[in-house]
Amino acid sequence: MELTVIGTIELFVALALFAFGTVRALFALVMGATLLGGSAALNLTALGGSSISPAHFALGFLLLRCLAPGGVSGANLAAAVRGNTWLIVFVAYGVLAALVLPRIFAGEIDVTPLRGQIRARYGTQLARILAAEPLRFTTQNLTTAAYMTGTMTMALAACAVLRHRPHGGRTLARIGALIGIAHALSGFAGVALRGTPAEALFHFFRNGNYAQLDHEWGVRINGLWPEASSFASFAVVWFVFTFECWLRRVDPRWNGPAALLLGIALITSTSSTAYVGLALFAAVMVLRIATTPHLLPPDRLAWLSLAGLAAIIAVSALLVLEPALAASMQRLLEHMTLDKADSFSGRQRLFWAGQGLTAFVASHGLGIGPGSFRSSSLITAILGSTGIIGACTFVLHVVRAFAPLAASTWSRSCDRDRDVGAAAAWSVLVGVGVASVSSPSCDPGLTFAVLSGSAIALRAGRGDRSRVAARADQPLSRVGAA
Repeated sequence: MELTVIGTIELFVALALFAFGTVRALFALVMGATLLGGSAALNLTALGGSSISPAHFALGFLLLRCLAPGGVSGANLAAAVRGNTWLIVFVAYGVLAALVLPRIFAGEIDVTPLRGQIRARYGTQLARILAAEPLRFTTQNLTTAAYMTGTMTMALAACAVLRHRPHGGRTLARIGALIGIAHALSGFAGVALRGTPAEALFHFFRNGNYAQLDHEWGVRINGLWPEASSFASFAVVWFVFTFECWLRRVDPRWNGPAALLLGIALITSTSSTAYVGLALFAAVMVLRIATTPHLLPPDRLAWLSLAGLAAIIAVSALLVLEPALAASMQRLLEHMTLDKADSFSGRQRLFWAGQGLTAFVASHGLGIGPGSFRSSSLITAILGSTGIIGACTFVLHVVRAFAPLAASTWSRSCDRDRDVGAAAAWSVLVGVGVASVSSPSCDPGLTFAVLSGSAIALRAGRGDRSRVAARADQPLSRVGAA
C-alpha cells in the first residue's frame, strides 16, 4: 500500500478536522474530494495496483467521526438505515456475489476485465479493444465490493448527518454550488492551459489508475478527470442539482452561476455523455412545463423562455455569419451521432454493454459478481453483476430517493430542506440515466450516494432534537473536555 502526495495532504486535513472540526466539516471534505475523480490517495499494490480515491479515503474519517462522541445520534443512524434499506440489500448481495459468483461461473463465458489489458498479441486494433478472457475471480471483485460498501456507507452518513442537524439543506446547496463552479472552472482551465507548463498540474491530479477511452476527436474538456466522459457524467449531476436549486430559489446567487458554468462546460465538452444528460434533463423539463406549468415559478419560466430564445438567435446568427463554423458543427454532430457507432470508442462501448446481458443470461439471472467485467452501462452492469435481486433492489432505492408521489418533487415547497431534497432527487434520476450509457461498473458511486441519501433525509421527518442532538456536531476535542 502506497500513500500518494495527494493522500498525504488529505490525511493531515482529515485528522485536523476529525480532532478539531465538526461532522459537517468532514462531510464537506468528502463531498469536495469527489472533485478529484482522476486522483488516487492510496495505491494498493497488493491488489494489482488498484487505487483508493481521495473521497473514499476521507469517507473513513467521516464514518469514524459520525460514530465518535458528539457525532450523530443513534436515533438518526437508525433512521438512516431504515431510509436506505434497499441500498443496503443491494450492496450486501453485491458483496456476496463478488466473493462467490465469479468462482461458481468461472470459465463459462469470456469477459473484458474491469481494468487492465489482456496480455495477448492482437492482430488488429479492433481485436485489441474487443478482447476478452474466460471469467475468473480477480482482485477487481474485492475492489468493487469495497467501493460498493463505500457507496452504502456514504449514503448512510449523508442521510444521518443531514437529518441530525438543522439547515442541512442550506449546507448541501452551498457545497453543491461550490463543487459545480470548481468543476466547470477546472475543465475550462484544463483546455486553456493544455500544451503549457501548467498542464503538469493537471497530470499531478490525474495520478489514479483509471482506464481511458480513445475519443478520436480533437481537444476535449476533462479537467481533473481521466477522460471527457467521466468529467461530463459528474458535471451533469451537479448541473441538474444546481439548476433545480436555482429554480426553487435556494441560494440562487451561488446556484445560478454554478448551473450556468456547468451548462456551458457540458455544451462545449463534445462528449456524447454530456449531450445525453442535457437531452434527458431537457426532455424532463419540457414534460414538466407542458403538463404542470403552474407548478413552476412564473419568473423562472420567463427566464428559461428568454434563455432558450436567445440561444436560438445566437446560434442562428453564428451559422449565418460564420459558414466555416456551421461546417465544423455539422462535422461534430456527425461524429457524435452517425459516426459514433463506427468509431473504436463506440464499438468498444457497445461490446462492453452487451457483456452484461450475456452474463445475466449465462448466470440464469443471478449475475456473475461485481468487478467481474467492464461495462459501459449501469443498467447492464447491474444486471450482469448482481442479477435480478440487485436490479430490483437498486430500482426500489432510486424510487425511494426520488419519491415520485411527493408534492415537493414537482413544485417548490417553500421549505428549503425539502426543496434541496427534491433537487437532489432529480439529480439522482438524471444521473442514473446518464450512467446507463457510460458507467463501467455496477457501483453507482459516491456522488449518487450523497445525493440519494440527502434526498431521503431532507424530505423525511426531522431527527432527534434532544440534548443529544444539541451536543452533536461539536469538535471532538470540545466533546471530550465536556
